[in-house]
Amino acid sequence: MTTQSLTRCFRFPNVDFEPDVHLLVWRDKTETPLTLHESRLLEALCYCAGEVISHEQLHNKTFSQLDPYEDSGNHHYDLNTVLKPLAAKLDQHGKMAIDIEVVAPYGFRVPLPEKMCRLVHEPEKTEEPETPPIQEQDDQEFRSATEEIVKTSVVHKISVAVLALMALGVITASFMGYL
Repeated sequence: MTTQSLTRCFRFPNVDFEPDVHLLVWRDKTETPLTLHESRLLEALCYCAGEVISHEQLHNKTFSQLDPYEDSGNHHYDLNTVLKPLAAKLDQHGKMAIDIEVVAPYGFRVPLPEKMCRLVHEPEKTEEPETPPIQEQDDQEFRSATEEIVKTSVVHKISVAVLALMALGVITASFMGYL
């Protein structure tokens, strides 16, 4: 049995970025782990996607409140020490999966994601499953949590049926003059 958690996801053409679990999930289901700093930096950029975010704002969003018990006034972190390894992790066959554009002298920008959603993240399995899954993997691969509930929840189906019957009753009563 695997643990499932609902995570935020920024979906780009070649990769999904899940900031809650510090992962880049590629289309072939491989995962690239990110450090806390890399994840926070990319999350700040994705949250402001399409907009230019200044160096100072990006620095504050990335490095503020790392440890609530730590005196934050004495530390200086350099964005370049985080941007270089992050760019290396985003590189796919010589092309950036999420292009971090430098807009000199104003700041940084990433393109808008295709979709922002919540996904049920299942960690990679280390062993082969005993029985293969019945559903197709491609169908289940890019389903959001809401789609999962709509397609599989019995309670959701019953509530939709009850609402439909109530609507039918109101329409019938209005035609018969009871309302």
